[in-house]
Amino acid sequence: MSEKEKPAARPRRRITRFLLTGVAVLLPVFLTGYVVVILCRFVDGLLGRWIGEQLAALLDVPATTAATRAAGAILGVIGAVVAAGLAGALVGSLFGKRLLDALQNLLLRLPLIKMVYPSVKQITDFFFGDKKIGFHSVVAVPYPTKGLYTIGFVTGQGLRSLNDLAGEALVSVFIPCAPAPVTGYVVLVPKRDVIEVPMTVEEALRFYVSAGVIVPPKELVAPAEVAQAPGVHR
Repeated sequence: MSEKEKPAARPRRRITRFLLTGVAVLLPVFLTGYVVVILCRFVDGLLGRWIGEQLAALLDVPATTAATRAAGAILGVIGAVVAAGLAGALVGSLFGKRLLDALQNLLLRLPLIKMVYPSVKQITDFFFGDKKIGFHSVVAVPYPTKGLYTIGFVTGQGLRSLNDLAGEALVSVFIPCAPAPVTGYVVLVPKRDVIEVPMTVEEALRFYVSAGVIVPPKELVAPAEVAQAPGVHR
């Protein structure tokens, strides 16, 4: 690059950097808003329209007015929140648990629903359930082959029969799938091959959801360190 091109290139690089920074800041906000809007529309279509029609009939006004539709949508969202709270309180009681078990047994017997419900329940339990998966620590293991490392979560001390056959201690490690870490694989790895990683479970999950983009600050590697690493060719 010549000396005349450098001053012209600097504003372009600066503008590009500003645009990328702006996208990085605004994209999560827009995506969050999009999800919230989708949920509100779903609740409005499921409950809000019906509430709006009942409110219009009660007040003897057209059900298609903007005020009636807005009131129905707001009351629908409030009603959904209240219903979720009541359902949570009900499930916390003995009667509610028995009722939930009976409902789940019924759903698991229906031809199509029994194929979808267990997966959906696994996802919701993972994020919102009280019984979290017992992740003990974040580790790196040589998977899927030697020389490659995968971040995983220790979930147990392996199986006694395999420990005896292998002649060494094995540990159970859950290997999530990116970018949806609610599913994955369980591998049994020799304890001597397990490397503990100083990351929290939340940090490791963010690492997977972002496909390796979001790294804890203490684990960031500077470009200069990468360039100086053995085997790195530029």
